[in-house]
Amino acid sequence: MTILNCNDISLFYGTTRIIENINLPVEAGSKLGIIGGNGAGKTTLFKIITGEIQPTSGSVYIKPGATIGFLSQMLDRTLADKTVYDAAVSPFSELLEMEETITELVKRMEQGDHDVIGRYSAFNEAFARDGGFEYKSKVNSFLRKLGFDEDSFGTPCSVLSGGQKTRLMLAVLLLREPDIILLDEPTNHLDIEATEWLEGIISASKKTFLIISHDRYFLDRVTDHTAEIEHGTASSYSGNYSEFRAKKDKLREEQEKHYMLQQREIKRLEDFIDNQRRWNRERNIIAAESRMKAIERMEKVEKPQAQIKKISFKFASPEVRSKDVLRVDGLSKSFPGKALFSNLEFEIHKKDRLFIIGKNGCGKSTLLKILTGRIAADSGEYYFGYSQKIGFYDQETQELDDNNTVIEEIWTDRDRNSQTEIRSHLARFGFYGEDIYKQVSLLSGGERARLAIAKLILRGSSLLILDEPTNHLDISSKEVLENALSQFEGAILCVSHDRYFISSLADRILEIDADELSGGFIFFKGSYTDYVNQKHKFIESTEAYDSISNEKTSKNDFLAEKEKRATARRNEKQKETLEKRITEIEERLSILAVEEETYATDFINLNEIYEEEKVLREELDDCYEKFFEIVE
Repeated sequence: MTILNCNDISLFYGTTRIIENINLPVEAGSKLGIIGGNGAGKTTLFKIITGEIQPTSGSVYIKPGATIGFLSQMLDRTLADKTVYDAAVSPFSELLEMEETITELVKRMEQGDHDVIGRYSAFNEAFARDGGFEYKSKVNSFLRKLGFDEDSFGTPCSVLSGGQKTRLMLAVLLLREPDIILLDEPTNHLDIEATEWLEGIISASKKTFLIISHDRYFLDRVTDHTAEIEHGTASSYSGNYSEFRAKKDKLREEQEKHYMLQQREIKRLEDFIDNQRRWNRERNIIAAESRMKAIERMEKVEKPQAQIKKISFKFASPEVRSKDVLRVDGLSKSFPGKALFSNLEFEIHKKDRLFIIGKNGCGKSTLLKILTGRIAADSGEYYFGYSQKIGFYDQETQELDDNNTVIEEIWTDRDRNSQTEIRSHLARFGFYGEDIYKQVSLLSGGERARLAIAKLILRGSSLLILDEPTNHLDISSKEVLENALSQFEGAILCVSHDRYFISSLADRILEIDADELSGGFIFFKGSYTDYVNQKHKFIESTEAYDSISNEKTSKNDFLAEKEKRATARRNEKQKETLEKRITEIEERLSILAVEEETYATDFINLNEIYEEEKVLREELDDCYEKFFEIVE
């Protein structure tokens, strides 16, 4: 059943086309990924669907009664004065009001007011039916998974960072559960763990999702349909991103083939017509006219549109004399109240591609700043191999001078190059014509990223240290960067949350997690896919951990792992016990609900039922809280 349909949607600003003739039917319960280059019109389409922008022509159909929610990058004004917890619990305003009413009715019954017993029973039944005894645990769980610990629950929303506000709005939207959920880059500001949690929520949901994202791994995991906005129009495909990519390439190949074959046939017929006309005899003219009609009757195959121009480049070959690139020995770093990592050890050799992963705040970017001399470690040492030349991409500053123009920014490093050479280099990164005279301070996030990488590759580095290089890049630009890095002859040390990017390049993985991992980190020699498949082995087994870290664990390490496994077994047993007790309590509450009706006029028995029910409700809430803690 169609829940949403975009019918011939077009939007023009004057003579400038933004989108044109977009037709996009969406079935209830489907998960639609929407992709396209930066500026293609994806977010504009969302704003048309929500009614924020009126299209020049066309219409949007939304199934009568269906609710719609949009993940805004700006904090909802109605939540600005609330705390983090109050904002997250706002979707349950009816339950909060019901809870207050029930509390007031209980007080009145305790004071001997028998007239409110019927109202209490009705409210209590509705409260339980609508999830009144579970919503607080659900809110707590969502907030923790999105990076808010309990200490931050009372933080005013007004002081949150941009990333925290986006994560909070995501929690509010998912807890509100509208029928149609529009997500615009939902994985921005999420680490891999939080992204995987979000994937589980979306995959398990029966709601309809429209998701704009440049995260290809995420799209592959959650979407079942894909729409690409290109040249202002939309093309729909069944399947996730990888399936879309294969289908699109095949369709384009077939279209180009049919177009060329038809053009060849038309050319053959036109040559025949020209030849016949030269004879200028009646039978030749008849033959020529017959071929003309044949051309006119043809169902013309449209010429495939030119593909969007991609940035194109390759890294300069490094002059490397040493195969040993970097060695890290016992590196430690902490800040007041927060230990990031300790005794960190790993090595990088020529052509290694080491990717650093971990939760937000675990110390990934801090490690890169230590290795590039921007901050000092608390203890430990690191050594670069002989004649190594380091190139560093910093996602925060990107090493750009806002006062420069684009071309001046490159000339600061390459003043010996001619203007033609510099312009040619910038064109490979999507800077054409007057773009090169644009001031750096006026560039978008994606443009700044492209310019920073354009500077980096000219330096002939033997070790590239990259901090989230795919942030702000669209899918096309990411693929070009991946291709360039795959051909790079030096070593790479990269922090990234982009699992598709990591899977394409990594042959070493360093995961940092001082809270969950034995020793605080894991250094794995192999691909990201292999790491994901094998990680559970060394979490469960010290022997597997030995083989992956290539170190022998001490007796204390062994005992720590043994205790960790014992704790996991105890948690599983407690989880089963809690599940059993929750079932028992809920069954007893159902019996009490029936008894309430039986003794509706017997206040003494009814009061005993209420007292037992109150105790059971408290125990049930406690059981749910413990259950969610174990699950997490």
